Amino acid sequence: MASAGTAVLSILALSSFLPALVFLAWFRSAGRGRKEQWSQLTMAFLFGAVAAIIIALLLEAIAAALLSHPIFREYEFLAADPSLFTFVMVVLVAPIAEESAKILGLFRMSRYMAQQRSGLVFGVAIGLGFAATENLLYEGAALSQGGVAMFLAVALVRSFSSALMHGCATSMSGYGVARKKFSRKSWLPYYLLAVFMHALFNLFASLGGLFGDDLSTAASMIGLLFAFALVLFSVKAVREKINSRALR
Repeated sequence: MASAGTAVLSILALSSFLPALVFLAWFRSAGRGRKEQWSQLTMAFLFGAVAAIIIALLLEAIAAALLSHPIFREYEFLAADPSLFTFVMVVLVAPIAEESAKILGLFRMSRYMAQQRSGLVFGVAIGLGFAATENLLYEGAALSQGGVAMFLAVALVRSFSSALMHGCATSMSGYGVARKKFSRKSWLPYYLLAVFMHALFNLFASLGGLFGDDLSTAASMIGLLFAFALVLFSVKAVREKINSRALR
C-alpha cells in the first residue's frame, strides 16, 4: 500500500511540475543573448510553488474571515448553486491575493534581474511554480473523486490553460518590477494588469456556474474557449516581449 501511494504521488507531482518546467524553459529560450541563470529561476519557481501558495492562502483566509464566511479553494465554485460570495472570491479576491503573493517574490528576485527581460522571465517562473502546486491539488482531487479519466482531463486542460495563465499574468508584474529597477517607473500598473488578466481568466473558466442547468454546459464551453483564447494571446504577447531587443 505504501509503495502504491508513493507511485500515485510521484505521478501527480510529475504531471503537475514537469509541464510547468518545460514551459519555463521554453519562455527562457526566447530571444538571443544572455539568459537568466537556472539556479536563480529555480529559486523563483520554488518561491511560487511554496511561499506564494502559503501567503495566498493566508490572504484568502483573512478575506473570507472579513466577509464572515468559511475559507474554501477556488474549485469549489464549480460546485452546485454557487453563491455571490464564491463569485467574489474567485473573480476578485483570489486574483488580488495570489498576484500579491507572487509579486513579493519578484521584489526579492529583483536583485538578480540583469536586464528588463529578466523581470518577465522571473515572473513566468514564479507564476508557473504557483500553478504547479495548485495543479497538484486539483489533479489529486480529480483522481480521488473521478478516477484516472478525470485526472487526465484535468491535468491536460490545466497544464495548457491555468498554468500558462499564471505564468503570463505574473510576468506582467515582473516586467513592472524590472521597470522600477532600471527606469525608476511605477510597477503598480503592471501588477494591476496581472490581476486583471487573472480575474478575466477566472471569470471565463467559471462562466458555467453563473447559469442554470439548461445553459450551464453551453456557458462552460463558451467560457473555456474564451479562456484558451486569452491564454494563447497572452503567451504570444509575453514571448514577443521577452524576445524584444529593446529589453536587453
